[in-house]
Amino acid sequence: EVISSWDQKDSTSIQRRDLDFTSALLDDVAGMKIGIPRDYFDDGLDAEVRAAVLEAADILKERGAQVGWFDLGLVKYAVPAYYVIACAEASSNLARFDGVKYGYRTGEYEGLHHMYKKSRSEGFGLEVKRRIMLGSFVLSSGYYDAYYLKALKTRTLLKQEFDKAFSRYDVILGPTAPSTAPLGSSLEDPMKMYLGDIYTVSVNLVGLPGISVPCGVDPKGLPIGLQLIGDCFQEKKIIRAAYAFEQSGTYRRSPLACGAIE
Repeated sequence: EVISSWDQKDSTSIQRRDLDFTSALLDDVAGMKIGIPRDYFDDGLDAEVRAAVLEAADILKERGAQVGWFDLGLVKYAVPAYYVIACAEASSNLARFDGVKYGYRTGEYEGLHHMYKKSRSEGFGLEVKRRIMLGSFVLSSGYYDAYYLKALKTRTLLKQEFDKAFSRYDVILGPTAPSTAPLGSSLEDPMKMYLGDIYTVSVNLVGLPGISVPCGVDPKGLPIGLQLIGDCFQEKKIIRAAYAFEQSGTYRRSPLACGAIE
């Protein structure tokens, strides 16, 4: 509620009347239609994550929600489309950080071009550089149509798939990530890191509200995330579903969860 008001100088904000989101904190999901995408439970999802998320779905069903399965087509293209678009945006937006007007400037340099190169080499981390290079590639002449434009078209088709789903369901339920938190450096295998976003990038890609709440723990005591996705400007529905699940107390009663929190 604090951050949702309209700013006339911000082109990304919208003027809305219904901003009383705390009114959605109701321990009641009776009659709510919840859809579970079959595509989110294919190979690659850890067994303990699958079990915990499906148990959460059963709890919401016991509390009065109508739970059903459906196919979310094209979702397998969400990760490649997202990273093509995100990297293109990173390449374009980070071009301003040249050490002249914005960002870090190296201490010693010889000439303007050397300052550009050294400032950006020292100022950006490995993952940022990787995304800038990939973004520059997909925006380059000869590859724009093949990659960036195709990714934009894929985003539109994926949005249409979500629109179909929300014509039948109030909320989409699934895992937040295919596994629990990775131990050690998550940047050692960039591809594995990118695939870890497989269930969450769709929200950012097509502009939908989503919420993640803990629903269990793995054998190491690490929390498992339950993700609830709503239609555009339907934040109250996911807040209501998340709050109702939280009030069930299932996660808090877990001995492992209590140990992990302590």
